[in-house]
Amino acid sequence: MATAASPMAASQLMKSRSSFASPNIRALVSVTPRGISGGLPSSMRRHHHHPPPLSSSSSSFTVKAAVGQTDKYQVVQPLNGDPFIGSLETPVTSSPLIAWYLSNLPAYRTAVSPLLRGVEVGLAHGFLLVGPFIKTGPLRDTPYAGAAGSLAAGGLVAILSLCLTIYGIASFNEGEPSVAPSLTLTGRKKVPDQLQTADGWAKFTGGFFFGGVSGVIWAYFLLYVVNLPYYFK
Repeated sequence: MATAASPMAASQLMKSRSSFASPNIRALVSVTPRGISGGLPSSMRRHHHHPPPLSSSSSSFTVKAAVGQTDKYQVVQPLNGDPFIGSLETPVTSSPLIAWYLSNLPAYRTAVSPLLRGVEVGLAHGFLLVGPFIKTGPLRDTPYAGAAGSLAAGGLVAILSLCLTIYGIASFNEGEPSVAPSLTLTGRKKVPDQLQTADGWAKFTGGFFFGGVSGVIWAYFLLYVVNLPYYFK
């Protein structure tokens, strides 16, 4: 009896154990191991994410620099298309109105002699320097304010002329050609400005001194000889 009951008890025990086992465990037990190359069961693969093996036919990842949009209009560009010049063309500096205004300033009128350009610049500076020296000088509250202010303005014109002379000696050599550019903003060729030479700069400096002193004398003449009713007199 004991011998017959033991196989029956063993079979019932195995059935009870198999009823409590999960489906995953049963599937794992039923699968025969395949060694290192053997894979997991399909029910267990969702819990283990392994990267797919790399193959020679897989696509490679390449990092490339962003390419600029060539169809977009650039408002600011290098001067004459040359970035090594160190200047830029903008709608302000390259517009016809601004170019016309700059080309009519004394410093940029290349067709005029450097001497006459210096006289024009000196006249403007000498004439405008008298007023501030009269109103803010140390003798502004005395009867000598006009004479003192005019002499101070003339002294400043002489100092500026000396500075221009020093700059010309340090920047230009005798006999060398002009260092001014030979191209306009639009790329047209032009004759280099003779102001950018030693001789041209010397003429400009002499004209500035003469024009500056003349401007000071003219301002003093209008204020205290003609006695015009200026506000700041």
